Amino acid sequence: SSGINAEWPLRPGSIEHDYVGITNMTEKDQTMKGWTIAKVSGEETLEYKFPAKAVIGPGQTLKVYSGGAGATHNPPLSLVFKKLDAWSNTMDLEIVLRNSDGVVVSSYKAKAETSTEYLEEGDQRACSVM
Repeated sequence: SSGINAEWPLRPGSIEHDYVGITNMTEKDQTMKGWTIAKVSGEETLEYKFPAKAVIGPGQTLKVYSGGAGATHNPPLSLVFKKLDAWSNTMDLEIVLRNSDGVVVSSYKAKAETSTEYLEEGDQRACSVM
């Protein structure tokens, strides 16, 4: 399930090929300076702080790849979270996007039935994490 603050229409996109996409649905550039995205797994939280020069233009999607994805760090729209092996390698998955004030802007939670099948909170059917 996704939780989105209507004032901040950036949202985690699909989890596919070891990345999380964040799309700017506004008509203005959004600087990501001071923003963070975190993977929460049980007691462990791994947090990525966006580079000061990261900006998402209107309609653009910024992809944050895990270190294990083999992706190339190519700012501003392709970033690599080197400390993270994979976004979706746990049974309980929570991803949290915070703005520069530390306020949760968007979040994603899912529970896995298997390593690749997830049940979103409140959803009775399984779906692949993409």
